[in-house]
Order: sequence, then C-alpha cells, then structure tokens
Amino acid sequence: MIAAFLLVLSAIVFQGDLGLFISVSSFLIVIGGVLSVTVVNYSLGELKNAWVSLFENLKNSEIDLRTDIELMNMFARKVRREGMLAVEEDIQNIEDSFLRNGFMFVLDGMQKDTLNSILNDQLENTERTMEKSVRILASMADYSPAFGMIGTVIGLILMLQNIQDPESLGIGLAIALLTTLYGTIFANMIFLPLSGKLDNLSEKHITKRQMYKAAIISIVDEENPRIMENKMLNFLPPSERAEYMAYFDKNSFDKNREEKIYEKWKNYQNKSWQNLVADLATG
Repeated sequence: MIAAFLLVLSAIVFQGDLGLFISVSSFLIVIGGVLSVTVVNYSLGELKNAWVSLFENLKNSEIDLRTDIELMNMFARKVRREGMLAVEEDIQNIEDSFLRNGFMFVLDGMQKDTLNSILNDQLENTERTMEKSVRILASMADYSPAFGMIGTVIGLILMLQNIQDPESLGIGLAIALLTTLYGTIFANMIFLPLSGKLDNLSEKHITKRQMYKAAIISIVDEENPRIMENKMLNFLPPSERAEYMAYFDKNSFDKNREEKIYEKWKNYQNKSWQNLVADLATG
C-alpha cells in the first residue's frame, strides 16, 4: 500500500505541484459521504468493530500453524502424563481467547458433546463477525467512487454558475476532478485492498481455531498425542505439512526438546515455526 501511494505521489511530483492535488472540500465529500452512508447500512458499533478487527488481524498476521501444532503437542504430552490440572496455570498465559476458553471448559469437566457444541457456536460466531467486517470494508470501497462522482457534479455546477469568472472556474474544476481522483484512490488503494486482506487473514484465523478445536477434542478423548498431531496436520497447506514431516523424520521429538519448548512457549505464540526451530537448535 505504501509502495502504491509512493508511485502515485512520485508521478505527481515529477509532473507538477503536489499542492494542486490537495483539496479539503474533495476529501470531506468523499470520506464524510462514505462514512455517513456506511453508518446508514451498518451501525456505528459494527463500523468500529470492522476496523478494530482489521488492525487486530494485521497485528497477528504471522500465522504459522506448525508452531501451534508444536505447542499443542507440548500441552497434550503434559496432560497425558500429569493430568489436566498440571497445565491450569499455563492456560492463563495463552493469548488466543478461543483456545484459552476451550481449555478452561475442559478443566471445568464439561462433557465432550457440550464442549463440541459450544466450540462450534464460537467458531460460527467468529466467522459471521469476520464476514461482516469484510463486507463493511467492501461497501466503503463501493461507495467511494460514487461520492467521487457526486463531488464532480458539485464542482461542475459551481464552474458553470460562474463561467464568466476565471478564478471560480478553476476552483470548481479542481473540485470536480479531485473528488473523482480521491474516490478512486480510497476505493482501489485503501478500502478494497484492506477488505481483501482482512478476508485472507480471517480465513487463516478461522482455520487456526478449527485446528485448536480438533486438538481440544482429541485431548478430551485422551488420544495419543501422535494421533492428535496427525489430525492437526490436515489443516496445513501441503508444502508446510511436507516440511514439518520431513523435519521430524530427521529429528526426533525427545524429552530435552519438549522441556525447551515448555520453558519458552509463551514467547513462541504467533511466531513462525522456522524461528522456533532455529531457537531450539541454538539452545
């Protein structure tokens, strides 16, 4: 996005004066209009949640499910040896609210069917919220060119009313052209790319939580951690799954490695798997 704006600004600076492309009136017409009609379609709270969701997902955009598999393996092995109460304090340090709540339900002794139903409901609610946020940003992208055209019409009317006044003619023409430019820029360089980005990140976010759910149910069923791991591997892209399996074909999951992960696991959350492997290799 920064590169796109730099290219546009460079083209303007090389060919003319940047100040000619700045218009408060055009900006207010486009942004004010887009925000106003968006709140007509959606509530102010939903608009705010859409942007909050976007920034939260951007902040945690480095999703590597292989890291999550390693951490879930660590929890599963500890639970299998020492029981669920052994990880009670650790659960409070889990950053993902879905996983943290899931483990809390298990600690409370919730039955599998009830747990499965609650986790499914949470997943569906998260998916609906994400989809709405994507739709809101896409709607803002749709509205922007329309308000650019409204500004163009306003500018043309001002220009035609004062066609004998050269100064007024220039002001009206500037508003007419700049609002179209602003509407196009906001639609195609801000709202539409951010909508696509949120859609992509939300898909990864949902996949991650679906994998967490499979792992939690596996722990409740007291399955062997290897079985749980194989279930989680199904959520990985083929290339990442192949890399993960090739690594453990050459490196066994020994007790020493597990202790290292348990010692530092809080710092590995939302980190890439390559960083985890490199850190473990250096001790």
